[in-house]
Amino acid sequence: MKIFLIFIYNKVKASKQRFINFVFPNLFTKATYSYVTVPSCQQRTEITGQGKVTIGKKCGFGYRIGGFWRNGCVELQARYRNAEIIIGNNVYTNNNIFICAANLITVGNNTRIGQNVCIMDFEAHGTNPLERSKTGTIGTVEIGENVWIGNNVTILKNTKIGKNSIVATGAVVNGIFPENVIIGGIPAKIIKSL
Repeated sequence: MKIFLIFIYNKVKASKQRFINFVFPNLFTKATYSYVTVPSCQQRTEITGQGKVTIGKKCGFGYRIGGFWRNGCVELQARYRNAEIIIGNNVYTNNNIFICAANLITVGNNTRIGQNVCIMDFEAHGTNPLERSKTGTIGTVEIGENVWIGNNVTILKNTKIGKNSIVATGAVVNGIFPENVIIGGIPAKIIKSL
């Protein structure tokens, strides 16, 4: 009986947590979003922008004991009407993640993302001084399956990370990287093969 009551308590607690951290913050979003199963959200997870966000099954955003949990959020921003973020199945993140697409960002199945990670597929401002208030170059980001992205990583436009690869803490990633490698540094380069 005690085990059954603990099971029911945990189910109610998880449902309440999903409502507070995912359903309620996204009631009035302009973005279109869909999910296979409601993600587990231990940190407030907001879907913003005007585009489309697709979340696979068994995903989780934020981690209560992962550090820097309080007052932070995970934000999935499909900024423009045609922008799209596609998150595969069984993707889990730590806290304070910002994924912002002007075009297309895909995250493969079974990927793990550390805290304070920023992924953007465009330059937020033009590089020409006379066009600084306009959006800069727009590209894509493709993160393969089973990738592990460490803490404090920035992933920039036109990046492709092959499956099973690891991105070391603090890396600034731009470019195309093969499967089964560890990449790191500023700018990121291949450190070794797995």
